[in-house]
Amino acid sequence: MKQTRFLAMLIMGLSSLLLVSCQEQEIRFYNIMALVIIIFIFGLFIYFHHRSSVRLKKALRELEIANKQAQELSRMKSDFIQQISHEIRTPLNILSGFTQVLTMHDAKYDEATLHEINSKITENTDRITSLVNKMLELSEARNQTVIECKDKATAVQIATEAINASGIEQATHLDFNLMIAPDAKGVRIQTNLAAAARALSLILDNARKFTVPVKGHLQNTSPDQLQKVVLRLTVLSGRLFFSVEDTGIGIAHKDAERIFDEFVQLDEFYDGTGIGLTVARSLARRIGGDIKVDTAYIGGSRFVMTLPIK
Repeated sequence: MKQTRFLAMLIMGLSSLLLVSCQEQEIRFYNIMALVIIIFIFGLFIYFHHRSSVRLKKALRELEIANKQAQELSRMKSDFIQQISHEIRTPLNILSGFTQVLTMHDAKYDEATLHEINSKITENTDRITSLVNKMLELSEARNQTVIECKDKATAVQIATEAINASGIEQATHLDFNLMIAPDAKGVRIQTNLAAAARALSLILDNARKFTVPVKGHLQNTSPDQLQKVVLRLTVLSGRLFFSVEDTGIGIAHKDAERIFDEFVQLDEFYDGTGIGLTVARSLARRIGGDIKVDTAYIGGSRFVMTLPIK
């Protein structure tokens, strides 16, 4: 009887110890789980805080870049105004001087002198007219209104008018060639002839300017050789392509789009106002076309103007 009671008490004691041990393990398990949850939440906090910090830094960098671009644009606008003022003042002074000479009392000039004076007056009058036209075109550069396309013109007609307007054939420092693919010779499109020719002439004018050797700048050809500009007319996928290739200073890949921004001049050693390409692309897009830089071209630059064949 005593043995039975002792055995029962022993079993009860062991059961109590097991129960206490299970409770301790359960408490320890919950403590570990609570610690894991706390660590997980803390990890999430660090992760999202890091992401927010990265986003903030990125936004600050973008804001800094935008601020620098705005400052650069402001500077370029100021330079443009100064340049235009200078360029207008110069021919005005020349015209004023010749006017005083011609109106002098009892002034007599031989035929050769009068011819030279007349030539200078015409030249500087054209310069002023060109500058005024550029300023008027600048006001249209941001205009997105579609230009009416009621003219039926051939590809050759557009190219010819652009060549004549740009004066690239008269440039003595380069060799200019017009190359027309057989399938482009008879192409006639419905467009706005004036806008198409003007856009192309501005690209040709850009090629003429940036193939002029400038002291201190490396050229693709030696100084005693002529630079080259080629205008190619081709047809592809229902579109007419005008490709202007030159052996000038070229355009870096990173500047392929920036070059079309207002007042941008990648090399200020060359003459220009920085609005020609802006106006050219605006005109091309408003008649259903576009102008892009071929970044794969080496040995200079290649601008491609496309127009739809309707």
